[in-house]
Amino acid sequence: MKKIIKDACILFAITLIAGILLGIVYDVTKTPIANQNEKAKQEAYKAVVTGADKFESFGGKYAEDKVAETTKALLDASSADYSKDEITEVVVGKSGSTVVGYVITVVAHDGYGGDIKFSVGISKDGEYLGTSILSINETAGLGMRAKQDPSFLNQFNGVNVDEYKVVTDGTGTSSDEAIDAIGGSTVTSKSITKGINAALVIYADIAKSE
Repeated sequence: MKKIIKDACILFAITLIAGILLGIVYDVTKTPIANQNEKAKQEAYKAVVTGADKFESFGGKYAEDKVAETTKALLDASSADYSKDEITEVVVGKSGSTVVGYVITVVAHDGYGGDIKFSVGISKDGEYLGTSILSINETAGLGMRAKQDPSFLNQFNGVNVDEYKVVTDGTGTSSDEAIDAIGGSTVTSKSITKGINAALVIYADIAKSE
Protein backbone atom coordinates (compact mmCIF):
# COMPACT_ATOMS: atom_id res chain seq x y z
CA MET A 1 0.00 0.00 0.00
CA LYS A 2 2.80 2.41 0.92
CA LYS A 3 4.51 1.63 -2.39
CA ILE A 4 1.32 2.42 -4.33
CA ILE A 5 0.96 5.75 -2.51
CA LYS A 6 4.64 6.52 -3.13
CA ASP A 7 4.36 5.70 -6.83
CA ALA A 8 1.21 7.81 -7.11
CA CYS A 9 2.95 10.76 -5.45
CA ILE A 10 5.91 10.42 -7.81
CA LEU A 11 3.61 10.27 -10.83
CA PHE A 12 1.69 13.30 -9.59
CA ALA A 13 4.93 15.23 -9.06
CA ILE A 14 6.17 14.36 -12.56
CA THR A 15 2.85 15.38 -14.09
CA LEU A 16 2.81 18.63 -12.12
CA ILE A 17 6.37 19.53 -13.12
CA ALA A 18 5.68 18.65 -16.76
CA GLY A 19 2.57 20.83 -16.73
CA ILE A 20 4.47 23.75 -15.21
CA LEU A 21 7.25 23.40 -17.79
CA LEU A 22 4.77 23.27 -20.66
CA GLY A 23 3.08 26.38 -19.32
CA ILE A 24 6.42 28.19 -19.14
CA VAL A 25 7.31 27.15 -22.70
CA TYR A 26 3.90 28.34 -23.94
CA ASP A 27 4.28 31.72 -22.23
CA VAL A 28 7.79 32.13 -23.64
CA THR A 29 6.86 31.18 -27.20
CA LYS A 30 3.34 32.57 -27.67
CA THR A 31 4.46 36.18 -28.19
CA PRO A 32 7.17 35.36 -30.79
CA ILE A 33 4.74 33.06 -32.61
CA ALA A 34 2.04 35.73 -32.63
CA ASN A 35 4.55 38.30 -33.86
CA GLN A 36 5.71 35.96 -36.61
CA ASN A 37 2.14 35.28 -37.71
CA GLU A 38 1.38 38.98 -37.78
CA LYS A 39 4.54 39.64 -39.80
CA ALA A 40 3.52 36.99 -42.33
CA LYS A 41 0.08 38.55 -42.64
CA GLN A 42 1.52 42.03 -43.16
CA GLU A 43 3.86 40.71 -45.85
CA ALA A 44 0.92 39.06 -47.60
CA TYR A 45 -1.02 42.33 -47.45
CA LYS A 46 1.85 44.32 -48.92
CA ALA A 47 2.32 41.76 -51.68
CA VAL A 48 -1.21 42.33 -52.96
CA VAL A 49 -1.68 46.05 -52.25
CA THR A 50 1.79 47.43 -52.89
CA GLY A 51 0.74 51.08 -52.78
CA ALA A 52 -0.32 50.93 -49.13
CA ASP A 53 2.00 51.73 -46.24
CA LYS A 54 -0.36 50.51 -43.50
CA PHE A 55 -3.27 48.14 -43.10
CA GLU A 56 -6.19 48.54 -40.76
CA SER A 57 -9.09 46.35 -39.73
CA PHE A 58 -12.33 47.20 -41.46
CA GLY A 59 -14.85 48.41 -38.92
CA GLY A 60 -18.62 48.13 -38.82
CA LYS A 61 -20.11 44.96 -40.25
CA TYR A 62 -16.64 43.90 -41.49
CA ALA A 63 -15.06 44.14 -38.04
CA GLU A 64 -13.10 41.09 -36.96
CA ASP A 65 -15.90 39.68 -34.83
CA LYS A 66 -18.57 40.22 -37.51
CA VAL A 67 -16.82 39.50 -40.80
CA ALA A 68 -17.69 35.79 -40.91
CA GLU A 69 -21.42 36.41 -40.42
CA THR A 70 -21.52 39.36 -42.84
CA THR A 71 -19.65 37.67 -45.65
CA LYS A 72 -21.50 34.36 -45.32
CA ALA A 73 -24.81 36.17 -45.71
CA LEU A 74 -23.56 37.95 -48.83
CA LEU A 75 -22.16 34.79 -50.40
CA ASP A 76 -25.32 32.81 -49.58
CA ALA A 77 -27.40 35.50 -51.31
CA SER A 78 -25.28 35.38 -54.47
CA SER A 79 -26.53 33.58 -57.56
CA ALA A 80 -23.30 31.54 -57.64
CA ASP A 81 -22.57 28.64 -55.28
CA TYR A 82 -20.01 29.81 -52.72
CA SER A 83 -20.85 27.17 -50.13
CA LYS A 84 -17.24 25.95 -50.17
CA ASP A 85 -15.72 29.41 -49.77
CA GLU A 86 -15.10 31.29 -46.55
CA ILE A 87 -13.98 34.89 -46.02
CA THR A 88 -11.86 35.14 -42.87
CA GLU A 89 -10.63 38.72 -42.96
CA VAL A 90 -11.16 42.08 -44.63
CA VAL A 91 -8.65 44.90 -44.11
CA VAL A 92 -8.12 48.33 -45.62
CA GLY A 93 -4.80 49.33 -47.16
CA LYS A 94 -3.95 53.01 -46.83
CA SER A 95 -1.26 55.39 -47.97
CA GLY A 96 -1.30 57.99 -45.24
CA SER A 97 -5.00 58.62 -44.72
CA THR A 98 -5.99 57.72 -48.29
CA VAL A 99 -7.60 54.35 -48.99
CA VAL A 100 -5.60 52.53 -51.67
CA GLY A 101 -7.39 49.21 -51.68
CA TYR A 102 -8.69 46.25 -49.74
CA VAL A 103 -7.23 42.90 -48.77
CA ILE A 104 -9.72 40.05 -48.53
CA THR A 105 -8.56 36.69 -47.19
CA VAL A 106 -10.31 33.60 -48.52
CA VAL A 107 -10.29 29.93 -47.60
CA ALA A 108 -11.41 27.75 -50.51
CA HIS A 109 -12.51 24.43 -49.03
CA ASP A 110 -12.76 22.62 -52.38
CA GLY A 111 -9.13 22.36 -53.41
CA TYR A 112 -8.00 19.00 -54.77
CA GLY A 113 -5.72 18.50 -51.75
CA GLY A 114 -7.84 20.31 -49.17
CA ASP A 115 -8.16 23.93 -48.09
CA ILE A 116 -6.41 26.67 -50.06
CA LYS A 117 -6.00 29.92 -48.14
CA PHE A 118 -5.03 33.13 -49.90
CA SER A 119 -5.30 36.90 -49.70
CA VAL A 120 -6.40 39.02 -52.63
CA GLY A 121 -5.87 42.71 -53.22
CA ILE A 122 -8.45 44.90 -54.93
CA SER A 123 -8.00 48.62 -55.49
CA LYS A 124 -10.52 51.16 -54.31
CA ASP A 125 -11.66 51.44 -57.94
CA GLY A 126 -12.12 47.69 -58.36
CA GLU A 127 -8.92 46.78 -60.18
CA TYR A 128 -7.60 43.36 -59.22
CA LEU A 129 -4.12 43.91 -57.79
CA GLY A 130 -2.80 40.47 -56.86
CA THR A 131 -3.02 37.20 -54.97
CA SER A 132 -0.83 35.88 -52.16
CA ILE A 133 -1.29 32.19 -51.35
CA LEU A 134 -0.92 31.59 -47.61
CA SER A 135 -1.38 27.82 -47.49
CA ILE A 136 -1.89 25.15 -50.14
CA ASN A 137 -1.44 21.39 -50.31
CA GLU A 138 -2.15 20.50 -53.92
CA THR A 139 -0.42 17.88 -56.06
CA ALA A 140 3.29 18.55 -56.63
CA GLY A 141 4.01 19.57 -60.21
CA LEU A 142 0.33 20.13 -60.93
CA GLY A 143 -1.90 22.07 -58.53
CA MET A 144 1.10 23.37 -56.59
CA ARG A 145 2.00 25.37 -59.70
CA ALA A 146 -0.70 27.81 -58.61
CA LYS A 147 1.79 28.97 -55.98
CA GLN A 148 5.06 28.16 -57.71
CA ASP A 149 4.35 29.41 -61.24
CA PRO A 150 3.21 33.06 -61.29
CA SER A 151 1.71 32.79 -64.78
CA PHE A 152 -1.61 31.44 -63.47
CA LEU A 153 -2.30 34.08 -60.82
CA ASN A 154 -0.92 36.88 -63.01
CA GLN A 155 -3.87 36.39 -65.35
CA PHE A 156 -6.18 38.02 -62.79
CA ASN A 157 -4.10 41.15 -62.29
CA GLY A 158 -4.82 44.58 -63.71
CA VAL A 159 -8.43 44.08 -64.76
CA ASN A 160 -11.78 45.15 -63.37
CA VAL A 161 -14.47 42.51 -63.71
CA ASP A 162 -17.33 41.17 -61.60
CA GLU A 163 -16.47 37.51 -62.12
CA TYR A 164 -13.71 35.37 -63.63
CA LYS A 165 -14.35 32.20 -65.61
CA VAL A 166 -11.95 29.26 -65.99
CA VAL A 167 -11.35 27.97 -69.52
CA THR A 168 -9.49 24.79 -70.39
CA ASP A 169 -8.77 25.31 -74.09
CA GLY A 170 -5.95 27.84 -73.68
CA THR A 171 -7.91 30.75 -75.14
CA GLY A 172 -8.42 32.79 -71.99
CA THR A 173 -5.91 35.51 -72.72
CA SER A 174 -8.25 37.24 -75.20
CA SER A 175 -10.82 38.06 -72.53
CA ASP A 176 -10.35 39.86 -69.21
CA GLU A 177 -12.66 37.53 -67.30
CA ALA A 178 -11.39 34.28 -68.85
CA ILE A 179 -8.65 32.44 -66.93
CA ASP A 180 -6.64 29.63 -68.50
CA ALA A 181 -6.62 26.61 -66.18
CA ILE A 182 -3.35 25.13 -65.00
CA GLY A 183 -2.62 22.14 -67.23
CA GLY A 184 -3.80 18.98 -65.50
CA SER A 185 -5.17 20.92 -62.53
CA THR A 186 -8.65 22.08 -63.42
CA VAL A 187 -9.95 21.43 -59.88
CA THR A 188 -7.27 23.64 -58.32
CA SER A 189 -7.78 26.34 -60.95
CA LYS A 190 -11.54 26.42 -60.42
CA SER A 191 -11.20 26.37 -56.62
CA ILE A 192 -8.92 29.41 -56.56
CA THR A 193 -10.90 31.27 -59.21
CA LYS A 194 -14.17 30.72 -57.39
CA GLY A 195 -12.56 31.90 -54.16
CA ILE A 196 -11.40 35.04 -55.92
CA ASN A 197 -14.91 35.55 -57.26
CA ALA A 198 -16.17 35.29 -53.67
CA ALA A 199 -13.78 38.10 -52.74
CA LEU A 200 -15.18 40.17 -55.62
CA VAL A 201 -18.68 39.75 -54.17
CA ILE A 202 -17.44 41.22 -50.91
CA TYR A 203 -15.64 44.05 -52.68
CA ALA A 204 -18.85 44.93 -54.57
CA ASP A 205 -20.66 45.30 -51.25
CA ILE A 206 -17.87 47.47 -49.85
CA ALA A 207 -17.86 49.66 -52.98
CA LYS A 208 -21.61 50.30 -52.65
CA SER A 209 -21.15 51.75 -49.17
CA GLU A 210 -18.07 53.87 -49.90
